[in-house]
Amino acid sequence: MKLNIILIIVFSTLFWSCKKESITPEKELNKIISSINNKTSISYDLDYRIKYFDYPDTTNISAKAIIVKEKSDSLFGGYIWYSRKDSISDYIKYYDLNSFYIINNYKKEVIRYDPKKSIPYGFTNNFDGKLLKTYFLQDTSLKKLLQDSIYKSKVSEVNGSLILRIVYPDGDEVINQKKEIIFDKTLKTIKQIIFKAELDNLQEYNEWNLKDIKFDSYTSEYLEKKFQSITKDYEFKVYQPPSKEENASLVKGQKKLDFKGEYLTKNKSEFDISDFSENIIILDFWYKNCPPCIKSIPQLNRIYKKYESKGLKLFGINDIDIGSLSREQLITFRQKENIKYPIVLIDKSISEKYKVRGYPTLYIINKNGEIEYSKLGYSENMEKEVDSILNKILK
Repeated sequence: MKLNIILIIVFSTLFWSCKKESITPEKELNKIISSINNKTSISYDLDYRIKYFDYPDTTNISAKAIIVKEKSDSLFGGYIWYSRKDSISDYIKYYDLNSFYIINNYKKEVIRYDPKKSIPYGFTNNFDGKLLKTYFLQDTSLKKLLQDSIYKSKVSEVNGSLILRIVYPDGDEVINQKKEIIFDKTLKTIKQIIFKAELDNLQEYNEWNLKDIKFDSYTSEYLEKKFQSITKDYEFKVYQPPSKEENASLVKGQKKLDFKGEYLTKNKSEFDISDFSENIIILDFWYKNCPPCIKSIPQLNRIYKKYESKGLKLFGINDIDIGSLSREQLITFRQKENIKYPIVLIDKSISEKYKVRGYPTLYIINKNGEIEYSKLGYSENMEKEVDSILNKILK
């Protein structure tokens, strides 16, 4: 009788052990996703890395985020506190469901935006918004990746982590798009996201690394107190959209504005744009920690190489990296990135006169000293666009 009882216990233990082991990675992942969905808040430090298609090196960015869910919010799905601080930036973006704030700690200034209207430099179609896509507020997207047949998804377990691998359908130009979302089984959270894609045999790489993750530690009341404490001595402004005249770049046919600056050289030789009155000139307003500016460098190098012998002058105009330390870093950066064209350091007031509202901003100036073309932001077709302009005015 005693032996029978022992055998029953042994077989029962083996049975339940086998049953436990039969839990698939997919089921485990669904449990983790459900756990994330049930959390009310998250905070984390983020290390983000990106290598663009036509750029050889990786750009690194660090940020911090606190997110408090609010299902009734139709815009983002919750309260968001996002901060970045580096050699040129020290700002916070705060969304409290009623208003969107950009807090500039350098200027001790707060600009309030109406979230029902378009927000320049907000979280939509914006680099900071990309950094925030860590699926805490997009938890339904995780289920879609698992369930939707257009995504080829697979879940596996590697070294105590669950990995959700997704293969996206090829686009017209971008192919081999793959994403890995790595989940910490113990903490029941996402700890890393890796995305890769190809374009014309060039590769893009994105990596999100989440650290110091805390769940259910913050409330909307905490964020409001934090906001009030930091900004108590700051100047508050309500955002007013610029007029068409204020918002526009210098227009075609408008005379260039003469200015002086310093070449990025050890002897700090003077630059004077009036010295090139007989040349076609390209001015590229940029700075070294600007990802889309960096992304433009290879195209600018090629343009400079093609047209330098035809009298084209191309200058990288920088009004950010002008301090002594930043200048030294910029010299190293230029050598590392093999920037072929001259770099000129200028005062911020010159950029304002040229109506630079974002980076990069590019101007082509013809031999009559008139604006021939202007462009704000990065474009994969920038080189072709510039080619078409130069081929007309170089004749």
